[in-house]
Amino acid sequence: MANKGRTSWLRRKFGFNVLLVMPLQVILNFVLIVPFALAIYLSLTDWSPITGPWYASPIVGAQNYVSILTTERFQQAIVNTLLIVGGAVTLEFAVGLVLALAFFSWDFRGKAVFASIFLVPMMVIPAISGFTFQTIFSTQGAINDVLSRVSGTVVAVDWLHVPWSALSAVILADAWQWTPFMFLLMYAGMTALPSDPIRAARVMGASERQIFLRIMLPMLRPIITIALIIRSLEAFKIFDVPFIMTQGGPGTTTETISIFLYKFAIQFARVAWASAGAIVIFIAIVIVTLWASKPLLPKAE
Repeated sequence: MANKGRTSWLRRKFGFNVLLVMPLQVILNFVLIVPFALAIYLSLTDWSPITGPWYASPIVGAQNYVSILTTERFQQAIVNTLLIVGGAVTLEFAVGLVLALAFFSWDFRGKAVFASIFLVPMMVIPAISGFTFQTIFSTQGAINDVLSRVSGTVVAVDWLHVPWSALSAVILADAWQWTPFMFLLMYAGMTALPSDPIRAARVMGASERQIFLRIMLPMLRPIITIALIIRSLEAFKIFDVPFIMTQGGPGTTTETISIFLYKFAIQFARVAWASAGAIVIFIAIVIVTLWASKPLLPKAE
């Protein structure tokens, strides 16, 4: 009877589907849920690798959360990250949209070749990108060399040790690498637009500017929203580029949240404190993502 019941369960579509996905679900739950639950637990303790086993550490409750939220350096790291994300994503979106519109509107030879070239920076490892831009903005780098040739005098500015230029250099490095991502999404969205409204607008005498602003841009709104959300979430975790270029300096001018948490968790061995910061950032990202993606969700009737 037991074998008969097991066979009938397997024959059912729902039961067989559950059996197929169960191994994957077990792996995902172990890889995602277990570390996340451990991070939550550690954030409520006073554990450090030098104090003994993590399971024997005393519970301090919300003390770590209160401490990290009132720490000026953590607040500065949030501001730095928002500045980098805002500047980089805005630049990436603007340049990517212009390039996509140019490719969509004009037919010229070698379009596929140029499109492939535009996508090359996205394939570069972020660490290599950071090292490259560190070289460009160094004292003996390309920026100073060009300025020296133009001005006729020797320019030896250490750009990565000036707060505003160091932050700008990090933004430019991220924008150089991820503008192709925006270009790819915008161009794919434009090629997927229905041609009838655009063709009808041209017949009625609308200019290309009017067609773009009043027809194409509203239809591109969902994909623009998705592109901005995905890119902003990815940029919010930026670590490689600013760490290699400036290591968060000068001072803490370019210290992002990821660099801040890395330094306190790994270098200073304050794992519990850093775990509380990671949980705070996770909750903030979830809230912002849900708010930003709300226009894309179907409305209940």
